Formats: sequence, structure tokens, C-alpha cells
Amino acid sequence: MKFLADAMLGKLAEWLRILGYDTVSASDLSILDDDYLLDIAEDEGRILLTKDRGLHERARKEGVESVLVDGEDVEHQLAFLVREGYVELDDVPSLERCPRCNGVLKPVSKSEVRGLVPMGVYMSQDEFWACSNCGQIYWKGSHWKRMKEFVERVRAIIST
Repeated sequence: MKFLADAMLGKLAEWLRILGYDTVSASDLSILDDDYLLDIAEDEGRILLTKDRGLHERARKEGVESVLVDGEDVEHQLAFLVREGYVELDDVPSLERCPRCNGVLKPVSKSEVRGLVPMGVYMSQDEFWACSNCGQIYWKGSHWKRMKEFVERVRAIIST
């Protein structure tokens, strides 16, 4: 599934990318006009994610698949999407998409990142990924554990 998150759901867009979902965020676009968002969703076959009831209803009338996202914080929003069957929490984090720009992540050799990551990271890590779009480099650092803990909190919300 491919998503387009409106400007109110920027953090959710980032988490969908972490989960491996191709997600464009309206916050990343230079034009935030509703017509433009609907055109992108339709042209690219993306599901529009929004908290704006008016935009949601307009999308539905125009034949654009749209989800009116429930939840005040990103944990509850993500739990909502899982419950509704739009996303799964299988391989978390996925290392497929760049959380910053939605580019595709590619494995890179340790030698390729020398001088691009802190020396402590370089010395303690053996696996690295780079975004094919923005060049950001990723590794399984201490943030990895925090991401897994976040997903466990989402799973707890789903089970209640």
C-alpha cells in the first residue's frame, strides 16, 4: 500500500516509512493545496490519510481512497491503521524506506560510510544503510531499541 499523509499527520508518515510503507507527507511538498493532494493521491494510487473530515469526504466523493485517521497521538493513530487493516507491525523497523524523505534504503559497506558517521558508530557497527534519495545513513544503534519499544506500546493499545 502507498499512502499520502496530510500535513497534520507528519509524524505518522515518518512511522509508516519506518515500517516500510511508501508514504508521501504533505509536509514535504511545496504546495499544500487540497486539490493538489487529491491529484497526487489519485495519480499515484495512494491512500489519503487525513484528520480533516472535509478533505476526507471530498476525497471519497471524487473516488480517491481516503482514511479519516482517529487518534490524538501517533501511537493511537498507528494502532487505528493496524486495527483497520491498512498496516501491519511485522518486521519493525523495516530498513526499506528513509523516515526523512521516503527514499529507498540500500545496504552500503562499512568502508563507504567511513568519515560520514561518528567514529564510535563506525567502530561499533558493521551494517549500514543509505537513502538512495537524500543520502542519510542508518544503522542499528540505540534508537533501534526505542523504535521497538514504541511498536510494543502500539501493540498494547491494539490489544486493549
